[in-house]
Amino acid sequence: MTSAINPGVYMEPHRKAILCLCCDSNTLQVRQMLLEHFGYLVFATSSVEDAKNIAKDRCPDLLLMDNSHPEVDPEEVATQVKTKCPGVIAVVLSPYYFGAGKASRSAIDRFVTSNDGPDVLISQIEELLGDRRSGSQPMTRPM
Repeated sequence: MTSAINPGVYMEPHRKAILCLCCDSNTLQVRQMLLEHFGYLVFATSSVEDAKNIAKDRCPDLLLMDNSHPEVDPEEVATQVKTKCPGVIAVVLSPYYFGAGKASRSAIDRFVTSNDGPDVLISQIEELLGDRRSGSQPMTRPM
């Protein structure tokens, strides 16, 4: 018996996964929609504990977090997540400018200024993940 592929079934290629940690639920939702628009698989949470569990279970390609999370040191979170998932790239969004974008702290790979807008964030993520798409079109699913 020969098996046939059902053309109505959407077969999604491997997408890069981003773990997004943000204390503000509205900002988290907008950031998730933006990243998904550009084809990323997004695990969004406002809880550091949830972020660590997601990293352990899913091992994302990139950790994206705000440095405005109350009472949370981004360096410590990045270190803990990298302990569970050593290959993850840690990016911190900050309203402050930290120079050329290269992080000076060991567990954080890049700082991105949140005031520069979504186009800068997406280009930085694409650069870090080696995931440049011509035109960066959103993924569409057949109906």
